Amino acid sequence: MVTMNNSIQLHTIVSLLNNTLSIHSIQDSPVAVNGLQVENNGQVHKIAMAVDATQKTLEDAVAAHADLLIVHHGIFWCGLRPIVGWWKRKIETCLNHNLAVYAAHLPLDVHPTLGNNIGIARALGLSRISSELERHGIPLAVSGIFDGTLGELRDLYARITETEITGTIANTQEPAGRIIISSGSAGPEIYRIQEKGFSTFLTGEQNHWVFNAAHDMGMNVLFAGHYASETFGVKALGAMLHERYDLPTVFIHNPTGM
Repeated sequence: MVTMNNSIQLHTIVSLLNNTLSIHSIQDSPVAVNGLQVENNGQVHKIAMAVDATQKTLEDAVAAHADLLIVHHGIFWCGLRPIVGWWKRKIETCLNHNLAVYAAHLPLDVHPTLGNNIGIARALGLSRISSELERHGIPLAVSGIFDGTLGELRDLYARITETEITGTIANTQEPAGRIIISSGSAGPEIYRIQEKGFSTFLTGEQNHWVFNAAHDMGMNVLFAGHYASETFGVKALGAMLHERYDLPTVFIHNPTGM
């Protein structure tokens, strides 16, 4: 329920996100620090979503009058370091402007309804979607049937990610059939993917040796860029929170082109 002053307690939103995304049960990189990373005064009036918690993104969230920023890549990817210089500036931006920061990395990639992988699959209109590439009990990818050619798949992937697609396709006129999707920097999974019999792999970050491996194995691989493949999850979280709490939300778009 929305309070009379149109705000929601921060801990209420954090609890919902933690439970929805199973934050505490999914193994991730130590520097991901999934969950609430910076606390504000305890109230949320406006929510911003973004892929990366860069200095510019923090400043954009402040300029948008948000008091909660939800990101895929949080502020601690730099690891443990002294709070000086540029790092001190990032911390001060949050604390001086009452900006809470919440991060969800792998839990958001793999979520079955809100995640980046399922978001891409749905935007591509895939049918017979299923989970793939389990590791530590977590499926790192989804697969599904694309009703069109590989060329049409490439073009649609470009449209939904709003970016240029790189990679390799042997024959653009060939039916795409069953494809597999894993967002971000999932390129190194290409060997497991080939062993499972997939011939077309969609991911984010372009990787030199993954490109060469795809050629060697006769696979099709399409790179949309790390950033562009990971806007889907945070946008889905924003839509969920707006619907539940009727709070204004804004997506902060700061693409890296990579």
